[in-house]
Amino acid sequence: MLHKFYTYKLKNDLEVIAIPMNKGSNVITSNIYYKVGSRNEVMGKTGIAHMLEHMNFKSTKNLKEGEFDKVVKSLGGVDNASTGFDYTHYFIKTSRRYLNKTFELFSEVMANLKLSDEEFQRERKVVYEERLWRTDNNPIGYLYFRLFNNAYIYHPYHWTPIGFKDDILNWSIEDIREFHKTYYQPKNAFLLVAGDIEVDEVFKSAEKYFSHIKNRAEIPKVHQKEPPLDGDKKIEIKRETQVDIVAIAYHIPEFNHEDQFALSAYSEILSGGKSGVLRDKLINKKRLVSEVYAYNMELIDKGVFLSLAVVNPGVNPDKVVKEIKSILRNTKITKKDLQKVKNQTKMDFLTSLESSSGVSNIYGDYFAKGDITPLLQYEEKINSLTPQKVEEIKKYFDKGVEVKLLKV
Repeated sequence: MLHKFYTYKLKNDLEVIAIPMNKGSNVITSNIYYKVGSRNEVMGKTGIAHMLEHMNFKSTKNLKEGEFDKVVKSLGGVDNASTGFDYTHYFIKTSRRYLNKTFELFSEVMANLKLSDEEFQRERKVVYEERLWRTDNNPIGYLYFRLFNNAYIYHPYHWTPIGFKDDILNWSIEDIREFHKTYYQPKNAFLLVAGDIEVDEVFKSAEKYFSHIKNRAEIPKVHQKEPPLDGDKKIEIKRETQVDIVAIAYHIPEFNHEDQFALSAYSEILSGGKSGVLRDKLINKKRLVSEVYAYNMELIDKGVFLSLAVVNPGVNPDKVVKEIKSILRNTKITKKDLQKVKNQTKMDFLTSLESSSGVSNIYGDYFAKGDITPLLQYEEKINSLTPQKVEEIKKYFDKGVEVKLLKV
């Protein structure tokens, strides 16, 4: 069952969301979400949203470099951050008595980040190494990056949040400062606190630490809409790797479209747990691949339903692609399979609502994308799914993008 949430808006348009859970643990997760991700970048300056996430842990007017983490650890807390296609998320998990301190830290970073060139140059090297480690030197990571390069031509989802290598090497500190000025302001952010909290306490603390921060710039609108695929698109990449890897992506609607419930259920039928259809047929029965999954990616703009597989030695990658396509388009949806997915999905959903961090992630995701309605309707919509409704979403698997990474 969903937790009740309360919202409050400061005069500078910073939204504050409080979700009391009152489990008696005294644990809270304090979050700040900025409505900016790689979606808001432009070609030639990709990866800046992710770089800025790294810079947010550097020095400010009142904090030395690395002090943010030290303060959180001194409170017995943990902190981390992530950058996605659509938003950037920072969190601190602590005892409830440190609510004011966590807000003070978040406020300091929003208002007083130094963004010194010296710190930037050092951190740029770290981010470049991350790009090499996660993408260039990682076959699955490289294929994933190339998949988006080809699934999207016009829209900024054309690149993943890490960005292009040459862009990482060519940003200037002025680029980073301009990006911070534009997107790291109250009207483009929200605070979300979940756990053992008093709602009024959260709102008062937000007023104290954030109401003085002024908005600085207009926020550019992302106007690009990815055109439909004209037909199947097939890409072959030759690379020094131990195995062949294949992936297929299909365009699907935005995150708050009615069909998302059926698409999510179908991805579970295909690759949920050990009994997923893809795993059962391609690994257990036909022994064509060593790893396979399907994933429904829900994004602010048109997303993708993708499937990726690591091909076994001696197996023709074209055969694997053909098999995956056939499974996606022809798997019969039975009442029994759908009920199993409903039960598992409901259990996973309820489990994630038991912790303050789980609640923060679920609610924060929808608030950051700009529409909480799908979350409020989630249980009802999943329960009302029929085999026919799930069958109907196979219409999206007509034209796709195939990317094969082949060993040389």
